[in-house]
Amino acid sequence: MTSKEFISKKDIIIIIPAKNEFNNLKKLFNSLKKFKIDSLIINDNSDDQTYQIKKKFPKIKIIENKISNGYDKSVKIGLRFAKIKYKFAITMDADYEHDPKYIPLFIASLKKYDLVIGSRDRKNRFLEKLFGLFFKNIYGINDIFCGYRGIRLKNLKSSFLKEDFNMPSVILNFHKNTKNSTNIKIKSKNRVGSSRFGNIITGNIKIFFQFINIFT
Repeated sequence: MTSKEFISKKDIIIIIPAKNEFNNLKKLFNSLKKFKIDSLIINDNSDDQTYQIKKKFPKIKIIENKISNGYDKSVKIGLRFAKIKYKFAITMDADYEHDPKYIPLFIASLKKYDLVIGSRDRKNRFLEKLFGLFFKNIYGINDIFCGYRGIRLKNLKSSFLKEDFNMPSVILNFHKNTKNSTNIKIKSKNRVGSSRFGNIITGNIKIFFQFINIFT
């Protein structure tokens, strides 16, 4: 366990991958602005007005993907960017299911831990629940598929961010490498609009292939 330390807000960045979530992003940033922490959107070639979000919130940093890279690659793009200047990153989803009220808890936990993983009160897909039990029992990670995470960047090896790793793979490798992780319970908000991750069938298929990817 890392000894307790002071964490300055200027050392933290919030990373948010976004695909067609303009309306939810407006609500999210209205909630985030009180924390006065740098925020980065990775706009994954959205078809909506996401590119205009900086007009409403000028301090936001934006990386524009020229093609749609998908959620996992977009998060890794954000983490590579963050490692250049920042000491800590908090990753959140753009759909406003991740409640910003937990950010102080993530920051407080990062004073002691290298990796802080949100553990949701509900999981939307069957395979998330099934595979989640596996990772909880074997590795002590309660919710490996949760995108709400806190990361100590200096201990996140660049090799973990290579192209063929999805984010659950990154998290598992980081967890195994540092042996200094914790889980924090979070309550998810109800999202507005349809899930970008897919319906009950396509969502479970994506989870299945993410699970396979972790061990291949």
